[in-house]
Amino acid sequence: MVAAPEKLAALRHLLAERFPAAPRGARRVLASGIPAVDDVTGGLPLGAITELVCSVPSCGGHLFLQQLLASTRRDRLRVALIDSSDSFDPGSCPVDSLAHLLWVRCASTALALQAADVLARDANLGLVVLDLRRAPEAELRRIPGPQWYRLQRAVEPADLALLVETPRPCVPSAQLRFNLSTSHVPASFDLARPILAADLAPVLQRQRLSAAG
Repeated sequence: MVAAPEKLAALRHLLAERFPAAPRGARRVLASGIPAVDDVTGGLPLGAITELVCSVPSCGGHLFLQQLLASTRRDRLRVALIDSSDSFDPGSCPVDSLAHLLWVRCASTALALQAADVLARDANLGLVVLDLRRAPEAELRRIPGPQWYRLQRAVEPADLALLVETPRPCVPSAQLRFNLSTSHVPASFDLARPILAADLAPVLQRQRLSAAG
């Protein structure tokens, strides 16, 4: 009769042969199309939350989203935009970059978070964007901290990136946090979008190791 420890060792060996695991610590990312992000982190981490803090007006939060739409369109990935204040203007984006977009229009921050909890588990999506830039401060303060960790647990098994755009740091469970703190001058609005995107300079404020790493 084989001893219990020997049985367990044989079972582990058999499972390792049948179901080889991906190397631990291997970083999987979604390219953002924004050099200041991709050159530093490779892109937005999959199975994790990235927070983009848009701390001043006209700092490029919408331009960041436009670049993500263009990049995911090229990669044939589906995107969900959860618009907490129903303020997204599809007319500001090229028509082709909207073909793969699911636009979820919400009337409150609470509804937007509920939608994010559902869509973060959707295997058909490559990117979920939760836009809280115009959320009332009172609603942001009412978000309980555990709710962000629940959202992180929801996205961990998924093969998608979750980006949360906020007016100030709000997401304690974010693996990455970038900050956009410089407003565009009015003269820059006449420049082509690729030029403006190349000049976007989000500053990396937080980079935490993933659970798998």
